[in-house]
Amino acid sequence: MKKIQRFIALAGLMLLVAACHFGGRSTTIIESANGNSVKIVYHGQTYFTRDGKGIKFISPNGSVTFSHNSQNLVAENDHGRIVYEINGGGKQTQLDEDGKAFLARAVTEMMKRGHNADK
Repeated sequence: MKKIQRFIALAGLMLLVAACHFGGRSTTIIESANGNSVKIVYHGQTYFTRDGKGIKFISPNGSVTFSHNSQNLVAENDHGRIVYEINGGGKQTQLDEDGKAFLARAVTEMMKRGHNADK
């Protein structure tokens, strides 16, 4: 009986650690004013390109989510490559021109709010 309890406790702890991105940096920014809403959620580290229009690197198991009104961008590290999902349109590694433009706007907005200010 004690072995089962220990196993359940350990399994629960492992699930909690995985769900909380334990050991990694996690940041959430939410702003709402004048009919505009912005939500940014980071897990791990995200680095932008020098020109401030793209994402250069996301740490392993990391991700960034950017939402502006009804537009959404999710970028995550998938075994060393960055995978994007825009407005629920499916995961992709290459963005079309509209996707690149939205990514550039998202990066600009994230930088305005202090992302990478410590770099």
